[in-house]
Amino acid sequence: MASKRGLCWPTDNKDPAFTFTKPGSKVSWLYNWSPHPTPACSLQFVPMQWNHVNIDGLAQCAHGLPAILGFNEPELVDQSNMPVELAAREWLRCIEPLRRRGVRCGSPGISSAPQGVVWLKHFLAAIRAQGGDVDFYALHWYGETLGQFYDYIWSTHHQLGADRPVWVTEFAPTNWSVDKPLPRDHVEQFCRESCTYLDQLDWVERYAWFGAMRDPGTVGRWAAMLDHDGKLTELGKLYRDA
Repeated sequence: MASKRGLCWPTDNKDPAFTFTKPGSKVSWLYNWSPHPTPACSLQFVPMQWNHVNIDGLAQCAHGLPAILGFNEPELVDQSNMPVELAAREWLRCIEPLRRRGVRCGSPGISSAPQGVVWLKHFLAAIRAQGGDVDFYALHWYGETLGQFYDYIWSTHHQLGADRPVWVTEFAPTNWSVDKPLPRDHVEQFCRESCTYLDQLDWVERYAWFGAMRDPGTVGRWAAMLDHDGKLTELGKLYRDA
């Protein structure tokens, strides 16, 4: 069975994604918050429709691919910022037809902010009332401890309905502090233990660590998988190999 482990890879990242594809790598797939593949990358690509802009081109981008991801954190004003009514309408118009042709369609990816699961419940009710659905739930999480992470994915899966699997499409331990980030040993232990745990959960199909970028301020110094020169950090090597 292919590894569950993947990458969320910024579209403007000029570093080679093949850094993660050496023989024996645990990383098997990639998405980049867009419908368009990352160039020169041998990892399996999963398109994402970030919001409703240019959604009519999604069908062509998804042609021949087994899965796609829905809107990115639509409940947050600084992300795709989509009211439930708009998201449901565009899902039924452009994404549901792909589902009916056999493409597995992941739900809009919600943040772990309290309004995330509320938004997704309303969205699911809206599309299911019109005969639509999702094939798996996409969840994001940021915090500090393994206990917080495990509590979130279990409770959210239970609230949404355990009849669907989960993709954890963004996660990392971070306090968002540049000056006083979480300690290196804490982050590395979190990565090692969480990956082992997710690999063993039968209802988690895939997961992607957030941190494949050079700027440590984006996620925290020790959670970044690339250094200032674009080379793998020790954490990047751990995620790829361990």
